[in-house]
Amino acid sequence: MNSPAKTVSVTVDLTPDEALALAQFVKRSLFDTYREFAADEEEARLMLAAVENLRKGLAAEGFSPR
Repeated sequence: MNSPAKTVSVTVDLTPDEALALAQFVKRSLFDTYREFAADEEEARLMLAAVENLRKGLAAEGFSPR
């Protein structure tokens, strides 16, 4: 799945409750969570990297549970 360094922007509208619930899910997800649903370890790592970007976006909007 090696592709050129191109990015994709995704915009989503969430209620505050949805954003907080999603932030909690992201915080609680472990590598095993992604590995279970991935075709292989490389895809699981890509999923984890993508979700980390999602976590950063949620945190930037004030949804960063501790």
